[in-house]
Amino acid sequence: MLVSEEMKNKILISINKLEDIKTYKMEGISTFLLPLKGYSVGYQASFTVEEINRVASNENVYCLINKVLNNKEIDELKAILSSIKVKGFVIEDIGLIRTLKGLSKEIILFINHFNCNYKSINVWLNYVDSVFVSNELTKEELLEIDKNVKKSVVYHLMGYNQVMYSKRKLVSNYEDYYHLPHTNYLHITDKMGSVKFTLYEDDKTTVGYSSKCALLDCTNLNNSYYFYVNTTFLSPDKVINMLNSKDVEDTDNGFMNKKTVFKIGDIKW
Repeated sequence: MLVSEEMKNKILISINKLEDIKTYKMEGISTFLLPLKGYSVGYQASFTVEEINRVASNENVYCLINKVLNNKEIDELKAILSSIKVKGFVIEDIGLIRTLKGLSKEIILFINHFNCNYKSINVWLNYVDSVFVSNELTKEELLEIDKNVKKSVVYHLMGYNQVMYSKRKLVSNYEDYYHLPHTNYLHITDKMGSVKFTLYEDDKTTVGYSSKCALLDCTNLNNSYYFYVNTTFLSPDKVINMLNSKDVEDTDNGFMNKKTVFKIGDIKW
């Protein structure tokens, strides 16, 4: 079994359909991440304030705001944040930290690829309740972080890795140029034919994903705030099977079992 019953109690899982919550609760999962409509990117579903509040009245819910925001959008958010009745916010734009401080809600910083060592993580933990640790690290590096962070952190457990984010409509532009019918998805392969990606486009942005679902080894990571499951492109049945070590043949464990071969500190000037 990939995840023990105890670990399931610490899973934070993204939601594609509100009716999926009942299915996940039957598996012992009780904390849910709902993307905020208009202020989240790269997820197959997003929800209005009213929908989020309706779920949050009965469940442990975090609101995801992972869009890179301009000043106008931050001002718009200021007008509605106090009306969102959730346990906390998961954010990517650090400009929101000060705005959220007065709301007495938990703040979790989700900078997808940058929290790679405990020293930088500990700096962010001066300002927020927790942070997401990069999912592009070795198990050795994760264990070092786990041992040295001053607060509990969020570890990626499962999901397709977001590898890029653009405010341009890359899929639509490509399809227009080649006179193709419009879709939300585009599967691409690098020129060497060895790396594949999926581009997903919503009404405002394009997000690139790895072609394989990451399934990471979070055993012995004892300083965990949550273990994160990103369900984008995954059905509830698929998620549950993978959590129970079934249907995992086409998954990827990232850099987990690799050795770190180079660090900035190794440079000799």
